[in-house]
Amino acid sequence: MEFSERWDQFIHFARKMLAHPEWDATERDYKLVIAEHVAQAREAFLAGSGEWQAHLRRALSASANPVNWRVSSAFWTWLAADPERGNRAIRSLWKPATHEGVDQFLASIPKDTIKGQSARLSLTSLLLTGTNPTDFPYYRSTPFDNAYKLVGYPMPPADASEATIYQHAIEFTDRIIDEARQRGLTLRDRLDAQGVLWFMNGDGWFFGSEDKAAFLAFRGITSPAASPAALAPAMSDPIVHHAPAARSLDDLADRLLLDLEYLRNVQRLLEDKRQVIFYGPPGTGKTFVTRELARFFAGDPTWDDEAGSHRLVQFHPSYAYEDFVEGYRPTQEGTFALRSGPLKRIAEAAANEPGSTHVLVIDEINRGNVAKVFGELYFLLEYRDEAIELQYSETPFRLPGNLWIIATMNTADRSIALIDVALRRRFHFVPFFPDQPPVAGLLRRWLARHKPGMEWVADRVDAANALLGDRHAAIGPSHFMRENLDGEWVARIWEFSILPYVAEHLFGEEERLDEFALDALGRRATPTDDTDAPADAS
Repeated sequence: MEFSERWDQFIHFARKMLAHPEWDATERDYKLVIAEHVAQAREAFLAGSGEWQAHLRRALSASANPVNWRVSSAFWTWLAADPERGNRAIRSLWKPATHEGVDQFLASIPKDTIKGQSARLSLTSLLLTGTNPTDFPYYRSTPFDNAYKLVGYPMPPADASEATIYQHAIEFTDRIIDEARQRGLTLRDRLDAQGVLWFMNGDGWFFGSEDKAAFLAFRGITSPAASPAALAPAMSDPIVHHAPAARSLDDLADRLLLDLEYLRNVQRLLEDKRQVIFYGPPGTGKTFVTRELARFFAGDPTWDDEAGSHRLVQFHPSYAYEDFVEGYRPTQEGTFALRSGPLKRIAEAAANEPGSTHVLVIDEINRGNVAKVFGELYFLLEYRDEAIELQYSETPFRLPGNLWIIATMNTADRSIALIDVALRRRFHFVPFFPDQPPVAGLLRRWLARHKPGMEWVADRVDAANALLGDRHAAIGPSHFMRENLDGEWVARIWEFSILPYVAEHLFGEEERLDEFALDALGRRATPTDDTDAPADAS
């Protein structure tokens, strides 16, 4: 494909992305929120106020920020050890924002303190958003490098300075804006362009099946023989997604390959506080198990936001009280009307059916500002028998005792540490880690039942997790729990899902990535059976 045709395709999918009603909410708004914290930090810093660090910590601790937690931790440690040098470095970056200032800032931070070009520039780019987030886009090397290759844009020179590499990335976002303009698409600014190129590194979740297949083909990660559905996350379908609700807890334990006593404990915890949070790294099946438990406890196989006794919402950085509880929304008549959110709707349904259990699933609870989203509901989470006046309708409202809440929380970015004490006291926290029950051994059990002879996959995953040495970043079993699993798909999943995830974790230690190749892990593991192993697995 010629480069001009590649740009045609790139802008074609960009147009579809930007037309999606959730584009701003999921790809833009949260970045502006983080940038506002950085802007407040910059303003306080230049004014000589000590409050600047508090504002910056809010930005760097946001669950969706692009800076790896290890980088943030190293930055604060360095700043505390040498505050005078740190302040000079930050001043050079923030007053004013120039190419030379970027060079001076990065030269001040020892390369053995924050390791790796991508890690150092991700921190720098986030700090620059405090000057103007639409002029200084977030940077990570992988999405930019992949996008360069996708459209044939030149890579930065091998000997380029870090400031030049970032300037190269900015020029690329300008090129995206220009290519879009030539094809009749208006991008508002570099932030839109950066969002588009980052999305180009994903799985096209905005798209319908046909567009998604074409998008993946454009990215070169699928083939005519590979069904787009086969690229779905591991535990989304293969065993019980379409099955009727389990008849008993024993039946559910058998379907999920989880210990019966574990499920009984979850039930006891829900009966006690009526709300639990499953927490652990991605890919451990938290959402899948949560949904199946909700179906079971509610005795309802459907998923319907307007009917049924269990519902699901997903928090994100721009999700607010008005989305979750109640708020004013525009009508077709051009006015505003007070609308109930999913929590209020399911609470009312539960109150009308006191003899049955209703379950609300909150996916990725830590991606939202929990205190802001829940508002006065914090009180009701603990005092279920009392009522409180809602801030919009100004009417008494209760959370009925037969409404249970099951939430999930991803700990890969350590954002669980930011959950406040008030929330911790109101929820039971249930761990979901590959090295402890109920997840420990789950992949091996699933393979033994559904793909006998492929237990070597579990050996490779165990070996990789031992190398990572971080349970919060461990590789979960869900990637491989799929009906069409074979040696070819293991290799494909490893290349396009596992290795990019590991690369993100190994900021500054990119040379270690070779240790995580399937063949290298095969030498570390003690395979039980290499049936259907890919050619490079030994």
